[in-house]
Amino acid sequence: MIKKNKKANSRFQTVNLNKIMPVSKRSQVTIFIILALILIVGIVLIFLLRQAPKTEVVSEDDPQAFIQSCTREVIEEALEIIMINAGSLESKGTMKYQGENVSYLCYNKNYYEGCVNQNPLLIGHIEDEITEYIKPRVSNCFQVLEETLEPRYEVQMEESWNLETKLTPQGVEVEIKRDFKMQRGDNVQSFNLFKINILHPIYRLAEIAMEIVNQEARYCNFDILGFMIIYPQYDITKFRTGDSNTIYSIKESATEREYGFTFAVRSCAIPAGF
Repeated sequence: MIKKNKKANSRFQTVNLNKIMPVSKRSQVTIFIILALILIVGIVLIFLLRQAPKTEVVSEDDPQAFIQSCTREVIEEALEIIMINAGSLESKGTMKYQGENVSYLCYNKNYYEGCVNQNPLLIGHIEDEITEYIKPRVSNCFQVLEETLEPRYEVQMEESWNLETKLTPQGVEVEIKRDFKMQRGDNVQSFNLFKINILHPIYRLAEIAMEIVNQEARYCNFDILGFMIIYPQYDITKFRTGDSNTIYSIKESATEREYGFTFAVRSCAIPAGF
């Protein structure tokens, strides 16, 4: 009886192993396939992420696209300068901070008195500054376009033209009105309006700067922590110097830009020793 049981058990174990092994092999194959797919997807993602961003190639045969691209570059240049100069192309009425000139947006040379807003029409001023910076450079964009097209086209371009800059909550809008015509044989293309839109926080940052200036002029202080609790999408830094000046810098919290809208304030200054 004992021998029979052993044989029975042996046959039982053998039968079970034969049934289990194919399932185990299929499971292993399935796992290997899944791992291989994960590895392939991972390699593809790494390759795509490491690829250099594609550069937009703009043809001179498309004047609209060419002028838009060229103008966009010079607008970005103007904004970078304006952001670190309190809304101006050149520093005016400045103080030294970390080796850089920082412009005052609110200033009073006297002690114990609130500051005076140095640029109450800041947004309009920024629009004028952008226009002043980009207009001669946009003129050069048109000149380059004309010179590039002339070997292949007959080009006619109006001498007088107009450029207008407008800040909006979404960014910067530039509108160029200029008659431009290119002709080759019977093919004639005419243009008279070029529009450029750039997403940028300059409008919102200028609004916040004005709010800071208004509170500094009235209360000799601005509560940055309270403001950022209400508006967490903005990051404001405030540094009080030893000579009664305050440096403010504003930027969007999620932005990758290294620079912010920076300006200085001298309000309700207290003499040294008090």
